[in-house]
Amino acid sequence: MSIRLKLYMSYLAMTFVPVILMLCLFLTVFYIVGKHDLRELSENQQIERFEQALVYGELTYVIEHDTGKLEDKAYLDELQQELAEVWAGLVVIRNGQIADVSSFLQDISPNENWSAYIEQLPEELSFKLYRFGTHNIQFQYPDGSNGQMILFRRIDPIPIFWHPLVLAALLGFITLTSFLLTYYVSRSIIKPIQSLKTAALRIKDGDLSYQLLDSTNCKNFASGVNEIEQLSIAFEEMRVRLKSSIDQSLQYEENRKQLLSHISHDLKTPISAIKGYIEGILDGIANTDEMRERYLQTIYRKAAHMDQLIDELFLFSKLDLHTVAFDFKPVELVRYLDHFMEEQQFELEKSDIALSFSSENIDQLMISADLEKLNRVLNNILNNCVKYLEFDDNNLPHRVQVRLKQDEHFAVIEIEDNGPGITEDDLPFIFDRFYRAEKSRNSETGGSGLGLAIVKQIVEGHNGMVTARNARQGAIFTIKLPKMEPAKVVKMNAAYSDH
Repeated sequence: MSIRLKLYMSYLAMTFVPVILMLCLFLTVFYIVGKHDLRELSENQQIERFEQALVYGELTYVIEHDTGKLEDKAYLDELQQELAEVWAGLVVIRNGQIADVSSFLQDISPNENWSAYIEQLPEELSFKLYRFGTHNIQFQYPDGSNGQMILFRRIDPIPIFWHPLVLAALLGFITLTSFLLTYYVSRSIIKPIQSLKTAALRIKDGDLSYQLLDSTNCKNFASGVNEIEQLSIAFEEMRVRLKSSIDQSLQYEENRKQLLSHISHDLKTPISAIKGYIEGILDGIANTDEMRERYLQTIYRKAAHMDQLIDELFLFSKLDLHTVAFDFKPVELVRYLDHFMEEQQFELEKSDIALSFSSENIDQLMISADLEKLNRVLNNILNNCVKYLEFDDNNLPHRVQVRLKQDEHFAVIEIEDNGPGITEDDLPFIFDRFYRAEKSRNSETGGSGLGLAIVKQIVEGHNGMVTARNARQGAIFTIKLPKMEPAKVVKMNAAYSDH
């Protein structure tokens, strides 16, 4: 609900709610006094006054024409009974003495001093919380004695205390309604503004973790929101994006520091070794042709390792920044892997490692891939397997098995070795940059720490995924690459052809 509509509704409520509450109060009063509605109350009041007037008219006629009837006890009792039915009664006075008091008046005021009204009669008084009016009638009896009648009649059918009570209740209802509506409307506006203020102050102090709205509220607000809720949603989205941007910047900074640290370590080690061997040659330590040959071979091997490390760093940095262009082409995966494995078998035989390939009766499986980078993926994984197989102390024949499978959407390549496997502590991190299961970072027993990270970047660049797990003996690397959708064949005699 918008703030404008909310204010309009509050104004209308301040106008109509007190009226509705007042009507409810009147209905309650009518129910208490036994009336159904205002018309019945008014009609009853008019009827009561009319009947009072009839009895008073009859009494006036008797006084003017036949005062002797007033000496008749039976007639006087009948007249008092008629008056009692319309909430009225007579006090009859003869020669200054109380001659008769209506039983109705005695019932509503048993302890009343009626003689006090002979000399001084008020225009109005109250009995049982009802307002009564008075009327003094002077006459003479047939024997010439002075007579006086005081007529007491109810002039308001509602008790006296209801008048100030109704007024106080009406004012209270109006005040309470105005207060509650004002409080509700102001609270619905001020509370979110205060939350926005708190969030802004927290952000000013550098705290981006303060959550103004959760995701559930944002979804609930999406259908219908007011202006402040829209501002809150926009503010929360700004906070989330700002926090994400800062977190990403901090992560990039941490990665940069980590990258510099690893590069410094991995480059300094071979450079120090090269300097040491060159100093040995210059100082004449390598004083034979055999030693000089060995020193030069070591220098060449260290330089080649540095060259490989620099290439991997350069490739990984481009992959990490997504600046490497992928040259995707259709690849028939069975034929490609057959040819690739034939080349690798010859190289692995030099290290006494048997390489086998099986495709599980798959005749043809098409994927879209960059062959150069796919070669890099397979080479890096195979090199990782070979590296740990060479340093494996078991006496079993070393082997690497490559299997090609498929599911509904992916081509699945599994590469399994029978080496020492991967420890459970290292398994979640082996695809992270510069992570080595061999903590000494010795280039003789471990690589640069970028080989599997490059594998992950390239596979994800193919919209695929790569995982690793331990087998009964050794490790299994699983590569999933999306299969190409088969091309639709349109027959020449199709009824609807797009020409």
